[in-house]
Amino acid sequence: MKHILFVCTGNTCRSPMAEYLLRHKAGEKYEVKSAGLAAFPGQDAADHVKQLLNEQGILVDHKSQPVTPELMEWADLVLTMTEAHMHHLQEQFPDKKDVIYTLKTYVDPKHENPNISDPFGGNKEVYESTMHEIEAWLERFVEKEG
Repeated sequence: MKHILFVCTGNTCRSPMAEYLLRHKAGEKYEVKSAGLAAFPGQDAADHVKQLLNEQGILVDHKSQPVTPELMEWADLVLTMTEAHMHHLQEQFPDKKDVIYTLKTYVDPKHENPNISDPFGGNKEVYESTMHEIEAWLERFVEKEG
């Protein structure tokens, strides 16, 4: 089973969305976790994240966590939400550089915009737009992985 770690900033919006959506779509195939570069341990997922995922029948029981050397060692593939996240992790964990990508770049190396927009502080529609963006890229990810 492949270990996938999704990384964003606070581990309350984008990376938990990606974690729960992938687990829901292809749970048997992957073990999935998420973390944040600036996460405070133990925070719940954002209310809009929980609400939107619940509307899809996905129950969210999330506690935020920072990226740690142990998580990086656990991961076979690290997928970040932005290029800045990717570069930060590649500098911090140079031995894992070859398994750290943005989600979009991993799926489509020629894609022009590697970043997934941050919905933090936005209304439900902003979160929903981000969720649909992540969902579309995860569908392509699952296809690519076969």
